[in-house]
Amino acid sequence: MATTITKAVLTDTYKDDFRDSDAYHKILFNSGRSLQARELTQIQTILQNQIKKFGDHYFREGAPVKPGGLHINLNYEFIKLNTASNALPADITTLVGTNFTGQTSGVIAKVLEVTAASGGDPATLFVIYTSTVASGASTATAIRMNAGEDINNGTVTLTVQTTNTTANPAIGVGTRVSIGEGTYYANGHFIFCTNQSKIISKYTGNPTTDVGYKIVEEVVTTTDDIDLYDNQGATPNISAPGADRYRIRLVLAEKSEITSSENFVHVASIENGEIVAQIDDSSEFNAPRKLIAERIKENSGDYIVKPFKIAFEDDSAATHVILRVSDGVAVVDGYRAARQAPTKIRLAKSSSTQTANNDVVASDFGNYVDVDPTVAGKVTKVANALGDSSLTNAKGLPNIESFEKLDLMDSVCYRGSALGSARVRAITENGANLKYHLFDIQMNAGQAFRNVKSIGVDSNTYFNPILELDKAVLKEPSNNSLLFKLKNVRPSSLTDISLASQRRFTATSNGGGEATISLSASGETFTNTGDWVISKTDSDVISDQVAAATIGGAGATSSTMTGLPASASLEILAYVNKANGSIRSKTLTSGSIITGMDSAGTAIDLRKADIYDVQSVVNAADSNEDYSNRFSLDNGQRDNYYGRGKLDLISGNAAPSGNVYVSFRYFTHGAAGDFFAINSYTGQVDYNNIPSHTLTDGTIANLYNYLDFRSVKDSDDNFSSTVQGARIHELPQPGTLVQADVSYYQSSAQTLGIDTTGELVLVQGTSGNTPLMPEIPEGVLPLYEIILGPNTLTSRDVAVLPLDKKRYTMADIAALDQRLDKLEEFTALSLLETGTKNFEVLDSAGLNRTKAGLVVDNFADHYQSDIQNVNYAASIDIFNKELRPAYVEDNIKLMYDSAASTNTIKKGDNIYIKFNEEVFIDQSLASKSVVINPFEVVIRDGLITLSPSSDEWRDVHKEGKKIVENEFRFNGSDATNWNSWNWNWGGVSTSKLTKGSTSEKRDFSGNVTSSTTKYIQMKINKINTVETHLRDRLVSETFYNFIRSRPIYFKAEGLRPNSKHFAYFDGISVAAWVKEESFVRHADNSEDYGDKWRALTGHPKTAGTLESDANGIIEGSFWIPNTNDISFLTGSSIEFKLLDVSVDDESNATSRARALYSASGVLATYSPEYKTTRTAHITQTKVKPKKKDPAPDLHHFSGSNGLANTNNTPTSQLYIPNTLSSYIHLNIDPAAYTTPTPKKDPNNGGKTTQTGFYGSGIVTL
Repeated sequence: MATTITKAVLTDTYKDDFRDSDAYHKILFNSGRSLQARELTQIQTILQNQIKKFGDHYFREGAPVKPGGLHINLNYEFIKLNTASNALPADITTLVGTNFTGQTSGVIAKVLEVTAASGGDPATLFVIYTSTVASGASTATAIRMNAGEDINNGTVTLTVQTTNTTANPAIGVGTRVSIGEGTYYANGHFIFCTNQSKIISKYTGNPTTDVGYKIVEEVVTTTDDIDLYDNQGATPNISAPGADRYRIRLVLAEKSEITSSENFVHVASIENGEIVAQIDDSSEFNAPRKLIAERIKENSGDYIVKPFKIAFEDDSAATHVILRVSDGVAVVDGYRAARQAPTKIRLAKSSSTQTANNDVVASDFGNYVDVDPTVAGKVTKVANALGDSSLTNAKGLPNIESFEKLDLMDSVCYRGSALGSARVRAITENGANLKYHLFDIQMNAGQAFRNVKSIGVDSNTYFNPILELDKAVLKEPSNNSLLFKLKNVRPSSLTDISLASQRRFTATSNGGGEATISLSASGETFTNTGDWVISKTDSDVISDQVAAATIGGAGATSSTMTGLPASASLEILAYVNKANGSIRSKTLTSGSIITGMDSAGTAIDLRKADIYDVQSVVNAADSNEDYSNRFSLDNGQRDNYYGRGKLDLISGNAAPSGNVYVSFRYFTHGAAGDFFAINSYTGQVDYNNIPSHTLTDGTIANLYNYLDFRSVKDSDDNFSSTVQGARIHELPQPGTLVQADVSYYQSSAQTLGIDTTGELVLVQGTSGNTPLMPEIPEGVLPLYEIILGPNTLTSRDVAVLPLDKKRYTMADIAALDQRLDKLEEFTALSLLETGTKNFEVLDSAGLNRTKAGLVVDNFADHYQSDIQNVNYAASIDIFNKELRPAYVEDNIKLMYDSAASTNTIKKGDNIYIKFNEEVFIDQSLASKSVVINPFEVVIRDGLITLSPSSDEWRDVHKEGKKIVENEFRFNGSDATNWNSWNWNWGGVSTSKLTKGSTSEKRDFSGNVTSSTTKYIQMKINKINTVETHLRDRLVSETFYNFIRSRPIYFKAEGLRPNSKHFAYFDGISVAAWVKEESFVRHADNSEDYGDKWRALTGHPKTAGTLESDANGIIEGSFWIPNTNDISFLTGSSIEFKLLDVSVDDESNATSRARALYSASGVLATYSPEYKTTRTAHITQTKVKPKKKDPAPDLHHFSGSNGLANTNNTPTSQLYIPNTLSSYIHLNIDPAAYTTPTPKKDPNNGGKTTQTGFYGSGIVTL
């Protein structure tokens, strides 16, 4: 075995005492002197020392002069063996290269490596599976040997380990790294390294480690290698040993295996199975690299070549988040800093705190009505109204200890009918009046609060709101919340709390009008005595007498009031200062209920307040019938109280007919405490899971940021029973402050950068409400400023500011130059337009003429074009800026007609001019053979050919025809229209003229007239309409969202032979849409499918399984689905792939192939535009008086000719058709009408007609 070399070995054994300090550069041999072995050794040392100095100057230690190339195999298949059943052979290397067949599964695997049992690990085979089709299985993981089965290679039988659990799998994948041969500079030498592999994780595929070379220096003697004997003969001359050799080897190793006395050359860093950093030949140089970096820094500074993209994700530990940084490239101080793979950085959440002592929170709430309790108010507002001077505006005080429900009455002094209900939470002074603060207002159906005249429980306890215009007015209704926000966000705790709140007392005055009330709780004293409210029980509110009374005890635990009504039962609303305020606790509790829908059939009442979440909603009789998706949770929170939670039926869902079982979690509330706050949730839920509440105005209130004074209803929906969960909070006086020491979580700032070596650097800044960014160290390029939110709730609670250091290449500068050219062009056009506008064209009088027909257009777009004009028929070439004729665009399938083609040839789906193939380069000699897969990479990455590999289509849709022009013409064949400007159609639009329309009557001078004896009138006899098609105007071009259904033929090569594979399209299994069949080129398929297959529900030829043949080839067809159940978005990089696992998980696949498919479709919508021409045929009627005819002809008429009315009663005027172009106008004397006599008309088939006539009349023509 070779001897590990040390300095002592060189000096003691080989007498190599070379020292740099001696400054020896040559050994000068003298004739006549004996040659020393030391001198021969030192010759080499001197030369090597010079090489080392040169090498150290130009190369970094460990530099890859010729890198070998690292490969990591995360799917190194292992089979653990049960050697108790069948032992390994004595020489385990004899198994390498043999094929084992599973005696149960039929799966075949080739052995790549064997390890004996060691360190608790069993004997293990590492294999590559060569055939899995015999198993017939479809699994979500790769098909492998079965646990416990025997496997045989024809000679040896082994047994697979029986135990097969997640913690101890019998089969699975490990991780092996391999590196090719190369040359590295280390220890002053250029060291050649052979191909090597190493298992870095036997049984997992996601190791984290540093991989490199251990430098091994050793002395090799003839004992170690017989090749060191004299080799002049045919066989080594063992009687003539040669000199020993100094050997340096690089052995693949993990950094964790290196001891302190060993040297290590780093090659790559691996995190979770990914190579995140790897040395390459771009960073091998030392001094030249520094010089180049200095020049780059001086010329260009720091910049980013390929951006580093970042994203945050949640960590498995609640105390951290993960910062994921993509690969990228930057130049820092002139050095190329690159990350070759994504990197994960684990960041601690911002959990530091800072306490704000004596922090104050303003308390304010409104939603009140004003009440006038004074004596004056009593006389003028109540007594006068009812004629009863004993009535008052306010009688007794509502009980704010139980928030009793009060009736809203439609008459004063608790009279009339109830309109609804409400509760009073506080009564405060408002000058001479009192504010009664209301909440939980519930109006009866059809009622409005403005109609309320009094509020109370009975005629002894009520109050009358002050009316405005005889209507009740609720003041400050938007200020109705009892959530008071802290000054800052994200508190961690509150301590040392003090506040003043209103409390109800009862007392009885003595005969002298004196009463006393007391406090017993620690830290409580009376305060704000001038704002107290006092009432006689069930009698007058006497606040107007408080000013005259004496109220003592401010700052004390006892208060004596004098000057009050003698011997009276009193109710007092006093203010109590609490120096030792406390926070009420909450306890997360599980609950359940079996119940049905409420009476309205719209909700399920959970009968608990403050619901946290709902865990299940199922049929009480059948737990498998889940109703969860039918309901939404109303947790019971309101702006001013906690009510009972419920499940609201979502619109459109059917209500369960029977009982429903609901399991849920809710908060129960401690017996003591002044309000809820962040401390209430400590130990119950995680900080980021503390509930929120959406206020009426839409504000989302995270409850940890608020003092929550909302009281809690009991299970009977009242505030009366503490046993059933009711909790009442005494409210602070509006406008006063709640004081506490508040500890707030702080935000933290940090900057992510990258240094000259490509290492990511996270520089910490300061924490605070407004954190400060850190100073950036030298040699670091800042990439992002990052602020973690206080107590960083989730990975989304992070603010990120990218720091862009853009690189400008010559292409970028050229693009800027083009933009400047465009800017110059636009400027020139603008100046030309301005010049045209200001250009003066003068007439003979020297006045500026109107300019028309001048336009400036560079044909870059349609901005200047009147594209809505029906005569517009042009297109614009935006690249060459040219005006072109209009065109029609379509997508049609082209077929190759070989019979009609000459000098062409079809290759694949493309047509080429015929060509002859000639040898371009011929290298028939080889210096050596190279193993193309030296490390037995077991992942079969195949190739897929798709035909077609894309689909582009264009559909046209035409809307209903659109009339864009209307023209109305008068046909002059029936009337003369001269002087038509002197008559009109009564202001009626021509579009409304119809057959029978008449114009206004005009006299012969053209003036409007009402004469019936002398006028001219036009009448439309008929209207002809002619439509003329103008154009099909493009309304819109819409891209289709989904790929249309059509067949794609595929041919996959390079897969694992004899193995079942599964097809995926865009990550979705398409097993029902694929079938093995012969590969057909798109160019050879004459059918143009269009959209004829949109109703398919599966492969039209019946889907089948996909199994590779003995050559690892699969041919088949894939019919792209486009149904309601499965469809795919159009795009340019949609992946079609085959895997040997039945789920889309490439990490578990050992045979795979991929290809990209692109599809885009356009729906062009056109609007056919027409011009309509309506031609009206008109006649003209002229009526003028004539001289009286003493013996006029008597014209009779009959009912059958349509001139008489329906009952044959006389009409005063008739127009009788004549052969002339005008009508005969007959003036009739109704008194001369003769009753018609029935008679038979021989000209009408002998039918009986009634003919009547007038005895006299004048006919005018």
